[in-house]
This record gives sequence, structure tokens and C-alpha cells, in this order.
Amino acid sequence: MRFLCTKVKGFWLTSAENVTKVHDAGLSIKSPFIGIEIHSNKPSEEEYNKINKAIELLFEKNKKVFPVRFLEI
Repeated sequence: MRFLCTKVKGFWLTSAENVTKVHDAGLSIKSPFIGIEIHSNKPSEEEYNKINKAIELLFEKNKKVFPVRFLEI
């Protein structure tokens, strides 16, 4: 599975409120990563925009601490 994501602290995902926020932002969880599954070898600009908007929604001013990564999980 290819996953366009960012890494969060494991304890952050222990909160039901945070898990709900992640799902409401349109992301899925593959602990300790939150992001979206990608079906191609290269993410599209639309996919990058989707995850960047979700990270901004979740982390606001701290979004720079959560860089987007493309992983093979």
C-alpha cells in the first residue's frame, strides 16, 4: 500500500477526539501515520492538496512540524 501521510506521536492517536478529527478531515490512520492511500506510484497535485488542507485543519499553526511523506506500507 502506498500512503501519502504525516507522522504523529503515538499517544496523540489514543484520544478518541483526535481519531474523530482525523476521520472528519478525510484521512485514515496507519499508526503512527495519518494520511490517504494512493493507488499510483506518484501522488497527484490534488492528493497533495487534500492532505495539506487536512493537516492545516488538524494542526493549524503547527502544520510545518508535520511534513508530508510518501511511504510504501
